[in-house]
Amino acid sequence: MIQETFKNRALIRFPRLNFLKLKGLQKLIGFCHEDYIVEFPALTILEIENCPELKGFIHNSIRKNVPSHGAFFNNKVAFSNLKKITISHLRNAKRIWDGQLHTNSFSMLKELTVKECDVLLNIFSPFLLGVFQRLEKLKVTDCASLEEVFQPQVQGLDIEETYAVHSQLREVNLVRLPKLKHVWTKHRKGNISFENLQDVFILECGSLKTLFPFSIAKDLHQLERLTITRCGLEEIVSKSAEDSDEQEICFAFNQLSFLRLWDLPNLTCFYPGMHRTTWPALKQLQIYGCGRIKIFGHEESEIPHPLFVIEKV
Repeated sequence: MIQETFKNRALIRFPRLNFLKLKGLQKLIGFCHEDYIVEFPALTILEIENCPELKGFIHNSIRKNVPSHGAFFNNKVAFSNLKKITISHLRNAKRIWDGQLHTNSFSMLKELTVKECDVLLNIFSPFLLGVFQRLEKLKVTDCASLEEVFQPQVQGLDIEETYAVHSQLREVNLVRLPKLKHVWTKHRKGNISFENLQDVFILECGSLKTLFPFSIAKDLHQLERLTITRCGLEEIVSKSAEDSDEQEICFAFNQLSFLRLWDLPNLTCFYPGMHRTTWPALKQLQIYGCGRIKIFGHEESEIPHPLFVIEKV
């Protein structure tokens, strides 16, 4: 550990530490007080588990009775090389990241796992999506209050007008999130792309009515597996007011080999507008308990929005 002064604040550096695990520390309220800036230039793996009093990695008070500002990480800690984070059993953090982070912090992150964080409201706040472009794997499990995963918009401001984001995200695993309303909030201009997605797994998210916004779904050419089980889903791809009804839309799932739609009693359609889907690589199709959706139709039938359309040869 090295301690020095930086911009009138004490700077603490751990130049060689590459792995940090905080587990079962029942009285821990923070790694360090906010009077310090802490840097971990070599840290690649961070695990935080079952520290119920932890209010923030850099905490704003040494007294337990001072309320937390809600974000777990802020700009007083720097993780310039961090590649994997596992966080579980936080009881005080409503947000993982503050609106402002230390320069280059988390920009190398590839894998994020969040489990049993009861008051957490979202995973990626506005203005931060560009920081996590290298993220490849995301797993969120048993977070009772979580409402959104990716939130590119705030009231009165479209984040997409600010910058373009081309995510490297490949795997999304969302399990038992009873209040989850949006994985991706609707956005219009297409400056946020998740075209590298390969595997999406959704289980027991009862408040989730739709999975993909149109602007995300139209670019899922690399998607290989899609599993949706026991959710409140009404449609897989949502239709925004800007989507035209006049022109038929084509969704090309060129790499999708596995599709499982299981116990989705409210599912009525894939996409509510005029559309065509192609599934040239599909090998396994599992559908059960989806009584409101028509699975097969043909070009001249009057069945509204079947999942698969059989074309004339």
